[in-house]
Amino acid sequence: MPARTLLTMALVSAAVLSAAAESPIRAVADRDGKIVAFEGVGLPAKALAGLAKTAPDDPHWSGMFAVYVGKKPGRPEVPPMLGAYSLQGTNVRFTPKFPLRPGLSYCVEYFPPPASEIASPARYEQVFAIPAAERGEAAKITAVYPSADVLPENQLRFYVHFSAPMSRGEAYSHLKLLKEDGEPVDLPFLEIGEELWDTSGKRLTLLIDPGRIKRGLKPREESGPVLESGRKYTLVVTAGWRDESGQPLASDFTRKFAAGPPIEKAIDPKEWKITPPKAGTREPLVVRFPRPLDHALLERTIQLHDSAGKRLLGDVSITYHERCWFFRPEQPWTSGAHELVIDTALEDQAGNRIGRAFE
Repeated sequence: MPARTLLTMALVSAAVLSAAAESPIRAVADRDGKIVAFEGVGLPAKALAGLAKTAPDDPHWSGMFAVYVGKKPGRPEVPPMLGAYSLQGTNVRFTPKFPLRPGLSYCVEYFPPPASEIASPARYEQVFAIPAAERGEAAKITAVYPSADVLPENQLRFYVHFSAPMSRGEAYSHLKLLKEDGEPVDLPFLEIGEELWDTSGKRLTLLIDPGRIKRGLKPREESGPVLESGRKYTLVVTAGWRDESGQPLASDFTRKFAAGPPIEKAIDPKEWKITPPKAGTREPLVVRFPRPLDHALLERTIQLHDSAGKRLLGDVSITYHERCWFFRPEQPWTSGAHELVIDTALEDQAGNRIGRAFE
């Protein structure tokens, strides 16, 4: 069955906020007023020509324009923030790697090259304070997927859902995977600098290092597999993790599970059991799988089309430890043939896809 993919694109218009009337340093905000970048304005033509040929990771950028967290003017001991540099007309723009945190201040230093060899070099410094967010109820973990008590030893990922947007850049310092005797598993997760968050900041994807899953790879040979069939484990999230407003989680969170035999078989939709609804009703269409599939991918990789090929709108729910997919249409079902359209990006817990095993 061919895969069909829908692609949506959102364009965000940016507004530029001036830090001070005379300052050549500006903050760039999105349409909701949140600061997302900083700019140094008025670069001379000669400097622009040179920067256009400068690699994005060249230290020359941060030597000219740098942003610091909590640094006081004139005190350079704090390392600059990580982020991306670009040219916007005659301005240099810095976009932080992680969103700015409410309640913190950011010091921006700008050393624009002089317009000529006889001109004196300039130095500018400006502090931007990000207002603290209103504190509501402490954030909680609302779900962890997969939800079954026994997971395959080649389990590929976890999804951790929070009740509020979380701070970024510190996830791995608040996550532990413990063996049954309480000993931590050494570096169980693939620690990605960007961290894998959804757009809401409420769902984090944790990848188990694939190098410790596939047989014959060096990480597995040297460190062993992360999960071993027949053993029990506990995923721990510590309460020191702060949400977007700077408030810590309500409490520590633990999720216990056991590891079972690996799953090394490709997904076969012919093995699925489909229970069709009655025409004229809004009863759910039910699709049952012989084994659990990936929760997040199930939410977006299966669609229903009518006989004319038009996509049906409705609500999707996933139950029975990710072994059952329900679709309830917005409008009553019409008589006639309908098509279940499956994106081949769909995976099971171990990364197996339709017609292709992960191992």
